[in-house]
Amino acid sequence: MYSANMHSTHVNNCEQIAQNSYYDLKIDKAKNRIYFTIHGFWKNKEAVSSFISDWEKCVSLSTSGFTILTDMTSMITHPQELNELHMAAQKMVIDAGVKQVANVLPSDKIANLQANSFTNNSSLPFRNFANCQEAEAWLNQVTTPFIT
Repeated sequence: MYSANMHSTHVNNCEQIAQNSYYDLKIDKAKNRIYFTIHGFWKNKEAVSSFISDWEKCVSLSTSGFTILTDMTSMITHPQELNELHMAAQKMVIDAGVKQVANVLPSDKIANLQANSFTNNSSLPFRNFANCQEAEAWLNQVTTPFIT
């Protein structure tokens, strides 16, 4: 587990888009990076009724070639009815020009399988990581321009 200030080195640069008991969404415009943290169990669609509109706002504040760090470490398996929300958000970011996604997978084994099914069944460019520090470092590398 990590502290609520996991991305503390970026807090001053991040704009909070959504923060509730189910998820956090932040954007660091300087890095053109979205930070998405899933918390615990999502009971149903009504519990996360602003999910898609929150993603729409994040995407509208980013530019093509943005990256996403998704922290699912505390995610607990979601009901199947919520899969379509995750897939709709994935389609939105793909259509908006996401460059790479770094996923930090859940520690819960069933949630881990569910999270993998979200990404494996889409054209989302992603890589999985054991922790947020590794994920952040990799995203920084893949977005650093190559200088000749």
